[in-house]
Amino acid sequence: MQKTLITLTVAAMAATAVPATAETVGVQYRDLNLETSEGQRALERRIDKAARTACGITRHETGSRLRSRSAADCHAKAKKQAMSQLAAVIEERQLGG
Repeated sequence: MQKTLITLTVAAMAATAVPATAETVGVQYRDLNLETSEGQRALERRIDKAARTACGITRHETGSRLRSRSAADCHAKAKKQAMSQLAAVIEERQLGG
């Protein structure tokens, strides 16, 4: 059975003393042909969008136009994790899996 979901696990970091919570977000790719560069780029865009949303990268600190440092760190970690999953999926498909 082929996998059709890449997951991003992100830690939602609040500015308060509340401990970080983990959230898992799925990114579908069943409709994409990952054997083409166009399909791979489309999935990379989906991953970026999901990471931005899950990490709150589009939200700004009150009184500032700058992004939160914790949101930027979360985004970078989530993308790195998802891109390693993407590389594994592409390699599996190239090997006939």
